[in-house]
Amino acid sequence: MRILLILSLCLASFTTAGCVVREERVVRPGPRPCPGGIWIEGHRGPRGRWHPAHWRCPGVIEVE
Repeated sequence: MRILLILSLCLASFTTAGCVVREERVVRPGPRPCPGGIWIEGHRGPRGRWHPAHWRCPGVIEVE
């Protein structure tokens, strides 16, 4: 009887003693693709659309 109680207490402690891991993606900029390029972090645009992190080069017209 005691062994059953000990086993159930151990099982209960193992199932409730978990930890939560929060994963977060981190994008690191690579080498500059153009002189004077600026690294833009991921962000939401004016209409709420997600834009991933990217390089912005001067003089280049970006098309959506």
